[in-house]
Formats: sequence, structure tokens, C-alpha cells
Amino acid sequence: MPTSARSAGATSHEPVDHRADGDFVVPVVHVHVPEAAMNLAFCGGLAAAVALGAVDLPLGLLIGMGVAIARHRGR
Repeated sequence: MPTSARSAGATSHEPVDHRADGDFVVPVVHVHVPEAAMNLAFCGGLAAAVALGAVDLPLGLLIGMGVAIARHRGR
């Protein structure tokens, strides 16, 4: 008798999976999205958050630079 849902065959899904060919996979709709489109969507969302005042400009710049550095170091 299984003691957990994981041992019973349940699978866990990551929100976004990064494939080896540079695409991201959105598992809810099973769509492959190019890395450039994901970068553009992130930058656009961050810019919109700054423009709407949800994030202050200095914090938005820090977040953007931190993500850019993390992506560069992860390659």
C-alpha cells in the first residue's frame, strides 16, 4: 500500500520547464515558447510594473540586472 501520492504514481509538474534547445515549455497548455519571447515577456512585464507604480524604478532596475546576470551565469 503506497504511503504517499508520489509513490502512487502521481507526477509533479514544474511551472515552466527549460528544454535543451533553448525553448521553454508551458506544461498547462503544452506550448513551446522560444527563449527570446520569454525574455521579451519578462522585460515587458517588469516595465509595465514599473510604469504602473507597482515596482519603483530603482528596484525594477535591480531586478532586471539580477535576472540578466543570473541568466548569463547559468549558460
